[in-house]
Amino acid sequence: MPTLTHALALCIVNRFLRPFIDRPDAKFLAAIVVRIEGMADAIEVACDVVLNGRAKAGSFPGGRNAVIEQITDSKKQRGLLARVQEPNALVLIFQNTKLVPDQIRDFADVYHVIEEIDPRLMKAAIYQTFATEVSMSDAQFIAKQPLDDWLVAFRSGRPVQRSLRLLRGMDEPRQAAAGRTKSIRLEELHGYGEAKQWGLELALDLTRYRRGEIAWTDVEPGLLLSGPSGVGKTRFAEALATTCGVPLIHGSYARWQSAGHQGEMLAAMRDAFEMAKAAAPAILLIDELDSFESRAIEGSHSRTYTRQVVNGFLECLDGAAQRSGVIVIGTTNYPEMIDPAVLRPGRFDRHIAIALPDATARLAILRQYLPTSIPSSQETRLTDETKGMSGAELKQLARESRRRARGLNRSVLADDVLACLPETHVVPADRLAILSIHEVGHAIVALAFGRTIESIRIADRYRVDVGQGFDLGTVRLGNEGLRRTARTYQRDICVALAGVAAEIELVGEHGDGASGHPDADINKATYLATLVEGVLGFGETLVVEHSPYDYNELSRMRLRSPHLWARVDRLLASRMQETRRIIAENRLAIQALAAELTTRKTMTGTEVSEFLKSVGHVVVAATEFAEEKRDDTSARQPRLERVN
Repeated sequence: MPTLTHALALCIVNRFLRPFIDRPDAKFLAAIVVRIEGMADAIEVACDVVLNGRAKAGSFPGGRNAVIEQITDSKKQRGLLARVQEPNALVLIFQNTKLVPDQIRDFADVYHVIEEIDPRLMKAAIYQTFATEVSMSDAQFIAKQPLDDWLVAFRSGRPVQRSLRLLRGMDEPRQAAAGRTKSIRLEELHGYGEAKQWGLELALDLTRYRRGEIAWTDVEPGLLLSGPSGVGKTRFAEALATTCGVPLIHGSYARWQSAGHQGEMLAAMRDAFEMAKAAAPAILLIDELDSFESRAIEGSHSRTYTRQVVNGFLECLDGAAQRSGVIVIGTTNYPEMIDPAVLRPGRFDRHIAIALPDATARLAILRQYLPTSIPSSQETRLTDETKGMSGAELKQLARESRRRARGLNRSVLADDVLACLPETHVVPADRLAILSIHEVGHAIVALAFGRTIESIRIADRYRVDVGQGFDLGTVRLGNEGLRRTARTYQRDICVALAGVAAEIELVGEHGDGASGHPDADINKATYLATLVEGVLGFGETLVVEHSPYDYNELSRMRLRSPHLWARVDRLLASRMQETRRIIAENRLAIQALAAELTTRKTMTGTEVSEFLKSVGHVVVAATEFAEEKRDDTSARQPRLERVN
């Protein structure tokens, strides 16, 4: 009888090697990263059993003499590239993604990262090992426990229920310690503004619901939280669950997708919602909601997949809405990417954007993590030096400050915090003026095309560890809706190029910060132009490539096709000419707004409109593009809503 660990490894391997198991002649390359401590050896044995049929029990095709090797030494990386010529099937097992060469990760027939155990696989493994069924909630609990605990608790001849009781007994001290060190209530959070108020009101409504004073229909069942990385969206949900006294169940597109093919992904998604219903009242947290993209993806091989996944998600949301006691909270960095149907009333009724903490909140967060008082004489310097830092970065700063004080064998002082702050430099005045012109260029061209400005921001300091060209300025645009045409894409190319165009027209030349990484302006414009000319049928030809919306894949397309490269180049040149014309027509408005932004540093869309009106400037609208022959084809919304 196999151990639980080996039965689980067999289930995992059967899943990700399923396309090749019944094809003994298949010569494939698989790269498997096992991030679960102690599991790599079991996965190696399972691969040998499944592919080569070396099993003491069970029926496996085997017989292919596949080469299976566990890579633990970074010195072997270069040699791995030569191994891909292996005439037999080759399975390489790693314990760290950093050991996987880029070429193997990109071109392997199977690349799979095992970071957590799927409860359904755990349930199946327990049945195979002990011929005993366990509930999905029990399987989920077992899957979260350390592998060493399984080895002690689940032994041959011991009843599964007794093993489960032993495992829970081993887990209770850990949970108690975690509760003492990590549990935090919503009332203790700082910098969450409207979201915190919403959560406190929800806690009161849940109390009233439990008492029977209100019906579930009076409780707001859904919330979308958006904001940049590190602002604490997940932390908010954890604190909310603590305050409400309800369990928190985690889910995400990536976690569900790791279950396997589409059918298994949808099943994992439904299981998460069922667990929330069974534990009601409960909070179901769904991270990275922007992964559920718009279903309007014409001409893409992923359109059917996306549509079915989003449709399945909508069914789960509607099912949760019909069951009392389930609060669904979605988090995202990019709300404009989410399929509009996901956000309709009855699913996510409220959308709250969490901003980076202000000066008051930053001091409160530091005080929360530091066992010392911050003198009032140093408050101003601390707030200035921590400007732009997220809650997660402030927590890390406090941790480093405590470590520094321990090294000096004394209590933490405010001086420790100042010593641990990332080194920052002031942006020179002339550079700041150009930065304002660049960001205002984006904003004015967007307004000229009828877009809505949500905010525009520049920073007058930059962290040395990040670099002076990264995220010094941002313009956020409002969501423009579902349907996108050729003119939509050409307009978006103009908006992406507008910062460079503004620098050329008003300064005489542009700097080097507008290219060099996928989120840079010229890179974005090139990405969009490649979609137009090579994927969507919006360009000079209707011939399109069967290609995903992947930045690297589109780059390879251009390299493989000189004709495509030339068409993209012509499109970018024509859009730059149009953009420079718009900039020139609005030169005075750009100069006035850039001077104001240099002083204010941050302006909302309303403030931008009010300022332009107060100084008598009206943005000259862009000339409409010529009607495209194929302007009725929709496509997915690329992430252009955040321009740098």
